[in-house]
Amino acid sequence: MRFLSADLIFPIETQPIPNGILVVGPQGKIIDILTENDENAPDSGKVETFKGALCPGFINAHCHLELSHMKGLVPERTGLPSFIMQIVSRRHENAEQKMEAIRLADEEMWANGIEAVGDICNTADTLESKLNSRLRYHSFVEVFSFDSSKAQAVLTEGIRVAKTYTENGLTATVVPHAPYSVSEELFDGIRQQQAKFPGTISIHNQETESENEMFRSGSGELVELFKKFGEDFSSFEPKFKSSLNYHLNQLPKQVNSILVHNTMTRREEFEEANEQNENLFWCACPNANMYIENRIPNVPMWLETQSRVCVGTDSLASNHQLSVFDELKLIQEHHQSLGVQQLVKMGTINGAKALGMENEKGSFRKGKLPGVVLLKNLDSLSTDLSQISVQRIV
Repeated sequence: MRFLSADLIFPIETQPIPNGILVVGPQGKIIDILTENDENAPDSGKVETFKGALCPGFINAHCHLELSHMKGLVPERTGLPSFIMQIVSRRHENAEQKMEAIRLADEEMWANGIEAVGDICNTADTLESKLNSRLRYHSFVEVFSFDSSKAQAVLTEGIRVAKTYTENGLTATVVPHAPYSVSEELFDGIRQQQAKFPGTISIHNQETESENEMFRSGSGELVELFKKFGEDFSSFEPKFKSSLNYHLNQLPKQVNSILVHNTMTRREEFEEANEQNENLFWCACPNANMYIENRIPNVPMWLETQSRVCVGTDSLASNHQLSVFDELKLIQEHHQSLGVQQLVKMGTINGAKALGMENEKGSFRKGKLPGVVLLKNLDSLSTDLSQISVQRIV
């Protein structure tokens, strides 16, 4: 049994507790949360006291672990079409280092206080690392092809990969890559797999304006890019609407759906989407957005539209590190109106809810196994996060 105290404790689901005491049992199970004057408080000699704030482990709602070997390979700020071209053409470089890079990335996330991960997979390359990891993973097995004639073959391969994870005791769902890379026939197939692979859906959404251009006019950089990849757009007709309007009704409404990036999503689209689907979560990956498109999502506007906001790191191909707390720092740097309590909630319980892990992760509640992280020297809800660092305690 450990008794952990700090200037602040963030239970997350209730108000912060000044100088509280967190009682942690075997395997990190939360036994109790006490106030400093609680009659059940232990003798001070039994209490481990920290300078800063204790919060649950962070939830990385969007990562591409299998691209970890691509760190530093892709130039920054060249735009999404160029980034995709680089990923496709260079993802087999450093192949001999791939498994070790995956293992090291997993360890980096653990050291950075991350407790659980929603991980995008195109292969089963991350299986061994996940089986040996201290992190909890949900694997999003991503499928893509805008050519309707390829839908069944692509789906069959996705199902094969998903089975590799589930047959080894891990959770996995078959998910669409992005609206610009998934045909309506493939969307149909994905929905039909929900019974076999139940759980959260993830999709990249409105990361660049050329994505909306594709659906409004049938032209643009993304169309030209996928033509180079051999995708057949001869039968594609403009939808005269945004990509979100195209794909929102393609998502199964009975499960959570994480929409990732959303840098080009307009206020009215957030509002309409949330009205149509009460199980939407909106994931911000600001460091990746800066790396690829040199822009930051308007997270305060997301929150004003009553959106459920979580946070991801994306991959080491599009980020210099895998740290949810660094993502929160960047959001606060650009949007100083967002308070510490609000940001920490985005990085913990919101991600846990998005991944369907809220009964185990994301908050300090009796019986949960959320991990314990110290935000060193954070002693006020008005603190500037730029000078705060993270230390894993449990």
